[in-house]
Amino acid sequence: MKLKSLITLTMSTVLLMSAPLFAKADPVAFEVKVTGKGQPMLFIPGATCSGEEWTETVARYHNHYQCHVFTLAGYAGIAPIQPKDYLDTYKTEIIKYIRDKKLNKVILVGHSIGGFLSLCIASEMHDHLQRVIIVDAMPFFAAAFNPNAKDGFNEEMAKNMLAGYDKMDTEKLRSSQRDIAKYLCADSSRWAKIAEWGVQSDHRTMAYTMSEMLGKDMRQQIATIQVPVLVLAAFMPNTSSPLFTSEYVTDIFTKQYQQCKTCIIHVGTSAKHFIMYDAPQWYYQEIDTFIKAG
Repeated sequence: MKLKSLITLTMSTVLLMSAPLFAKADPVAFEVKVTGKGQPMLFIPGATCSGEEWTETVARYHNHYQCHVFTLAGYAGIAPIQPKDYLDTYKTEIIKYIRDKKLNKVILVGHSIGGFLSLCIASEMHDHLQRVIIVDAMPFFAAAFNPNAKDGFNEEMAKNMLAGYDKMDTEKLRSSQRDIAKYLCADSSRWAKIAEWGVQSDHRTMAYTMSEMLGKDMRQQIATIQVPVLVLAAFMPNTSSPLFTSEYVTDIFTKQYQQCKTCIIHVGTSAKHFIMYDAPQWYYQEIDTFIKAG
């Protein structure tokens, strides 16, 4: 064999063997940070949020529990995926994670869209779980404000939402996300961070995950949940909306969770959607009481 041919063959072999080292891995459905030892607690954050939203919660529990903190793909700077169905993909991959890691007696905690995902997981996964904690989420959010809401994904709504995000430059998006943060969180010290997670999120993921949740009715499926579920509902008095009362919120959540025979619903007295920030003492007391009962 001529020297030139030998060199060419050798170089080709080296490149082929080294290709996996340089190949870019496909995005995964989530990133997980694990701290602590003991019974596993899994934390799924809300839409656009980083797992950092659970920082104080994890600080409280990691000395006695093994905390698995998720950030979903496409949120808060994590590389996006482009599945046919985002929420179903997240659900399937989290169930696989629990089984692959052989996690048992799991305490599953979810906020907002993470709470919705927790309901989906608990409705399907009848082993491995011990308790579920839902932080201000419903099995069919759209129906809470529109009794005529229909089950089914509305892609046109998702596309319109995506177009709205794409029209905004970074500063307009940051301003929009800050306004949302103000509406959802009473603690002003948190607004900038919540807004920044939104700015760092993938537009398509934001639009499609919200549209999927709004179009998915889990009210009947939650009847299959076999473990105790604590639902923490947000409520903060609003003088401009006198009809918005604690009793009103209780009624909405009770109707939403009617088919879940293992659910208990507790309504806060001074918290917006980010209950862990607005009413931490009440939030921790509720969780402590619930998990110690098991």
